[in-house]
Amino acid sequence: MRALIFAAVLALLPVAAYWQTATHEYGFRDDYAHLRESHDEPSKLVRLTASNGRPVYGAVLVASLRGVDDVPDLKRLRLMSVVLLSGVGVALWAFLRRYGWGDLEAGAIGVGVALLPGAQVVVGWAIAWPIALGLLAAVLGFWLVEAHLAKRGVRRVVGVLAGVLMYFIAGLTYQTSALFAIVPLAALLLVREDARRFGHARWVVTHIGLLFAGLVAGLLVMDVIFAAGVVPAAARMQIEPHPWLKLLWFVRNPLPNALGLFELRDRFATQPVFWIVTSVFGAIMALGFWQGANTRSHKLRWLFCLLALPFVAHSVSLAASSQAIGYRTLLPLSGLFLVLLVFAMRAVVRAGSVRPATQAVALGALVFSAAVLAHHNSYTLIAEPQSREWHLFHSAAAQLRLAPDTDVYIIRPTIDDRSTEQVYDDEFGSLSSDADWAAKEMFKTALRERFPATVANGKSYKLESGWLPPTQPGNYDLVLDLRRLKGEGDRTVASAIGQEPTALRR
Repeated sequence: MRALIFAAVLALLPVAAYWQTATHEYGFRDDYAHLRESHDEPSKLVRLTASNGRPVYGAVLVASLRGVDDVPDLKRLRLMSVVLLSGVGVALWAFLRRYGWGDLEAGAIGVGVALLPGAQVVVGWAIAWPIALGLLAAVLGFWLVEAHLAKRGVRRVVGVLAGVLMYFIAGLTYQTSALFAIVPLAALLLVREDARRFGHARWVVTHIGLLFAGLVAGLLVMDVIFAAGVVPAAARMQIEPHPWLKLLWFVRNPLPNALGLFELRDRFATQPVFWIVTSVFGAIMALGFWQGANTRSHKLRWLFCLLALPFVAHSVSLAASSQAIGYRTLLPLSGLFLVLLVFAMRAVVRAGSVRPATQAVALGALVFSAAVLAHHNSYTLIAEPQSREWHLFHSAAAQLRLAPDTDVYIIRPTIDDRSTEQVYDDEFGSLSSDADWAAKEMFKTALRERFPATVANGKSYKLESGWLPPTQPGNYDLVLDLRRLKGEGDRTVASAIGQEPTALRR
């Protein structure tokens, strides 16, 4: 009964945190283009993802979009992300408690990873749900490998190969998702017992070797596909030519972002609270090391998790020829730091410095604050501002009288026109309509929802966009001004030619 209660809480807490975001009506940048492509040219979507080494991503995404016809239906994909993330949390909790972690500690890690900023992006971005699928595949892959390493004969071989196959699938879905296996690896390494000489080292090398065997196998398959000319390789598929600069980038961006766990960084003006939280979490980990690493074996394992595994957890991004700082690529690294933080609390309690009740309160406070921040960030920095943009397009399409020679001009916003104070990368607080292609896809989507039969039967229109107003506005049937999103909610800024534009005030 206790286990069932834990499992239910772990499964339902992400649902409660993300429900308002998941069920809100909006799309997020690529959502609009992929919604159209999945119906009009699904092979293009698969080719696009395959060029980035993610063919499974494209295949499952196209399959999931077949029943999605308009923007309100995108909530199905976001709810799918919530379910998968809940599954990741429950699977991690069940695995960790089986191998020596307490229910509270394992539960904090399990539900915590489902509430990390990277998970918030996966929920908020409808077409990102395959990332959560890759996370679940990585956890199940590690579980399969660990459960069969101690067996003998055919069962061992079949079980281990099944685990590697899960890594292979996770890597071809989203490469960094496969690295999420580092999270249960670190958690188990810190608590496992092995009296054999170099027993822990052999265990780590075996697991990491099998993980990278699955990833390399996927890379070799993609190399064959690229060489055959089926799809071209994207630029990010190249190896980073400047490794030392990449390491400096890693220390300045992904490392502190992941160490901050649930606290978000800001693109323009990171608040002091971010650095305070990062410092506090780092100090707790250091305290756990000094209080709990009493033997040479414990010290070596702790230092390995703290100093070496972060590079392994972010190895795909370090190797790739790109500097992606989005939180969606940080889930393995953030999950690793969450494990180290909870284990540090556990070590301090076992050293007698803190009472178990204090640990329970601290873990409860951590999970509660994580849930509150997950709800706030995903809704106010993704769902709400993206909904404002979408409703501006939706309202503009409602005013338009479509004819074969209809001309529409979109004045795109800049980042200074955003409706949020905080912004980070292309995820939290960002804009969709600031890109020419995205603005046009958003308007096309709104127009298809209003005129599904007319557009399908050949009614044409001319669509242009720019940062500045058109030089001759009278040449357009509709001018949509998106520069003043801030403070305007979903008020329309579209105006028919011959009328004064709707007044906007900051």
